[in-house]
Amino acid sequence: MTMAKQIHINLSEKAQKELEELKEKMNLASISDVIRSSISLTKYLEMEKEQGNEVVIRDKKNNKDKVLVTL
Repeated sequence: MTMAKQIHINLSEKAQKELEELKEKMNLASISDVIRSSISLTKYLEMEKEQGNEVVIRDKKNNKDKVLVTL
């Protein structure tokens, strides 16, 4: 089992608030869980981009697609 490593980062008040909001919306136990989830999602999106794939977000109200080009 890999030992966890603690890191310290400086965030603006806005970023701190956004992390707290995401924690609540995602029903996660901690800010660390939000960050782990964000890392996993970013890694997945980057892998798809490297393979030449597009990530598409479909707006169901307008039935339009938005292509996520850059991260």
